Amino acid sequence: MAFLLPSSGTAEAPQLVPRTHNDYAYQALAAAELVSLTERDVYLAALPAESHFAFGCPGIVGTLSVGGTVVLVENPDPAACLPVIERERVTVTSLAPAAARLWLDVLPTVRADVSSLRLVQVGGAPLPRATAERVGRALGCRLQQVFGMAEGVLALTRPGDPDETVLTTQGRPLSPDDELRIVDTDGKDVPDGERGELLARGPYTLRGYYRAPDHNARSFTADGYFRTGAFARRTPDGNLVVAAHPDDNPRRAENEDPSGP
Repeated sequence: MAFLLPSSGTAEAPQLVPRTHNDYAYQALAAAELVSLTERDVYLAALPAESHFAFGCPGIVGTLSVGGTVVLVENPDPAACLPVIERERVTVTSLAPAAARLWLDVLPTVRADVSSLRLVQVGGAPLPRATAERVGRALGCRLQQVFGMAEGVLALTRPGDPDETVLTTQGRPLSPDDELRIVDTDGKDVPDGERGELLARGPYTLRGYYRAPDHNARSFTADGYFRTGAFARRTPDGNLVVAAHPDDNPRRAENEDPSGP
């Protein structure tokens, strides 16, 4: 075991997620490769450094693994972060949807050159399409949508994906060895396009919470799939659309103000 992370979600009291050296190193390195991180990249930890999203998706660990630079800020407000992007020539950062919207709203009033940015990751909650469309126009960089959990499930859009995929989905699993199922209330797989609960099993997904046998009995299927508690549907080309609520209502997602991861 390398360290313990607090579990994702707020429905129950947090559990401890044991992450091993092997599984977390694989996740960070694979995510770094996916977004083509190099020693020339500068990652801004605009989210709290201890958040899973900022720490290893690829985040801080992934950036340092390729010899890049990590910039930490004490104040996550856009008025503080945007000048840091100019000063440090930041190339990559990660935001929650609400923070992304705030950055976009504040950008016209802050005199900061953000042209060094090449990629902004957004995750932690569904991103309304209207906000997604503004990212590229306003920040002049590529958007990457991300769905991730401390438990190890990680899906991302790819830099080369069509715009429609990037604007409307959370992409595909990080690893070719990830196994995802979307099931109904009876545990049966649903057809592509239908909503269900997302189950996951893979090389960096936990096998059990730390010292929580009763919780584990509820959280895993008999064949070892982790019950994420998230609701999703799969598009015909294999991308995930993760719902804000079980009813997968786009209008509700557009109007809500989701919190960060």
